[in-house]
Amino acid sequence: MVPTETQAAKPSPLKIILLSMPWPLFNRPSIQLGTLKSYLETNSDWLQVETAHPYLEAASILGIDMYHWISRNIWLSESLYAPLVFPEQKRSSAALAAKCLKKSGAPNADLFDYDKILEQLKNQLENWLNSYDWSQYAIIGFSVCFNQLLASLAAAGLIKKKYPRIRIVFGGSSCAAAAGKSLIDAFDWVDFVIQGEGENSLLELCRYISGQRDDIPENIFSKGVKNQGTSAPAAGSQLSSLQELPAPDYDDYFSEMNKWFRNTPFIPVIPVEFSRGCWWNKCTFCNLNLQWCGYRYKKVSQMLAEVTALSRNYGSLDFTFTDNMLPLQESLRFFSQTGKLNIDYSFFAEIRAAYGNSSIEEILSLYRSGGLSTIQVGIEALSSSLLKKMHKGTSVIDNIAIMRGACEHSLELEGNLIIRFPGSSKSEVEETLENLDYVFAYKPLTTAVFFLGNDSPVFTMPEKFGILSILDHANNRKLFPAKILKKLNLLVKDYRGDKTYQKEIWKPAHNKVKEWQEFHDNRKTGGQKKPLLGYRDGDDFLLIRQELINGTVLNHRLKGPSRQIYLYCTQIRTMEELCKRFPDIPEQKILDFLAELKGKRLIFSEEDKYLALAIQCKNY
Repeated sequence: MVPTETQAAKPSPLKIILLSMPWPLFNRPSIQLGTLKSYLETNSDWLQVETAHPYLEAASILGIDMYHWISRNIWLSESLYAPLVFPEQKRSSAALAAKCLKKSGAPNADLFDYDKILEQLKNQLENWLNSYDWSQYAIIGFSVCFNQLLASLAAAGLIKKKYPRIRIVFGGSSCAAAAGKSLIDAFDWVDFVIQGEGENSLLELCRYISGQRDDIPENIFSKGVKNQGTSAPAAGSQLSSLQELPAPDYDDYFSEMNKWFRNTPFIPVIPVEFSRGCWWNKCTFCNLNLQWCGYRYKKVSQMLAEVTALSRNYGSLDFTFTDNMLPLQESLRFFSQTGKLNIDYSFFAEIRAAYGNSSIEEILSLYRSGGLSTIQVGIEALSSSLLKKMHKGTSVIDNIAIMRGACEHSLELEGNLIIRFPGSSKSEVEETLENLDYVFAYKPLTTAVFFLGNDSPVFTMPEKFGILSILDHANNRKLFPAKILKKLNLLVKDYRGDKTYQKEIWKPAHNKVKEWQEFHDNRKTGGQKKPLLGYRDGDDFLLIRQELINGTVLNHRLKGPSRQIYLYCTQIRTMEELCKRFPDIPEQKILDFLAELKGKRLIFSEEDKYLALAIQCKNY
């Protein structure tokens, strides 16, 4: 029989394995691996793709509480794999771990034994590596994000030493921009680094390795190819539309989960993505979108189909959107649809504090009714001028409105207050301290010390922020030998500038947030359920209950027009809107009334905008 042209052109099967090393959150599969596997197998009939999640075994050995606690601390987790790559760094890595423990103040710190955990991880890594016949794979790909670099380098180095002919590929957010090229330069055992989005690039690399193409794709760094790869992702290398993506394949994760947690089962949270990139993409401190070109999102029909299929396939109702920013209109349509279903979905998503003329109250209400239960919001600052320096495109009153809205709609809000931002002024700290009094009733923010991200706007324009010089981060000097670090261009940097001054002026804000957190923690422990600042509507009068940090409870009653004005301001209102809504009340009388309420911390105002702070008790 003479083979047809199609049969003759069909390449030999190529077997690859994709790995996700510690320290992702153990209770969720890797969306990077699941998406890559699904895409590669959908777009080729000659690739056999496996995925492996050794972080599950690590979690089962350390215990899920200890693993989870370590995974939340980037420097602590990296310090535990550094000695497995660089034995000479053990002492400095242990010192870094001790520093992290001292700062954390967490109860797990008393149970942490660096040498014991290091030995456990070393044994787990060696046993796991010995459980595979690595010679069967043509490519071993590592998804490297956040605190996975040293664990990936440790595993890759051991595999390459035993199987030098296997191609080792790194990709992921930790390989973005110049960081990817530097990994090729610094480590002999890394053969390729994918810059930017992985689906098309990895498929084309597989074609190159299987002999189907003669050249390496332009956005892939490789050894021995001069000027190969670019410092920025090539738009042509990524998917033109996310509609091309099939749903992630998490079968391998669930198989491993059932192996390592057979006796202690848990229900995983399923990662999904609505979009890639950030449609704002202007924040001066951010370098989270270096791997994307532009902003793309899926249509609501595709997103609904994915969630439905993944829920049925894996028996889970909990989902986390991995987006840096949900697409507003499509997400509103999505949650409108999920809200009509008789299914108890629970979603986490990162959203923005303001959406132009759109009502944040209406957005949050629709989101909540559709199953969104936890939101991460880029609050970052409670100072107007500091928000402008950060190019957030939001105002303090926007931030307070979403904190209020989250509280009223029983949405768990996760938000940071960035402290020690370079170039911050004392007046900006004082403004922050004053505005903290207005958000006391809501869930506390978490203080986050500014760090300099490689290729962020602050990095590329240091003089605008008073930065005199840029350095390798001091913690990386403890993890990597000097000769290796000299070759690396890692994503977290350090700098010389006004750091000492910033540390000093931000102390009061840090302490005030700590008091805020402790008050809420103690109140929660005591079983208090009433809102700290809530109102009950009596039709022609309003009762407002206000609990202060010293335990004092104040009661306020607003009658007639006062009640109407207050309720009208439960969304941000301008003075022009107020005068138009209440034409029979003189403007000065409205101003005096709002000023009195602001003095009592019942109203917040910024320029000519006003926001009532109390939430409706019956919604709490």
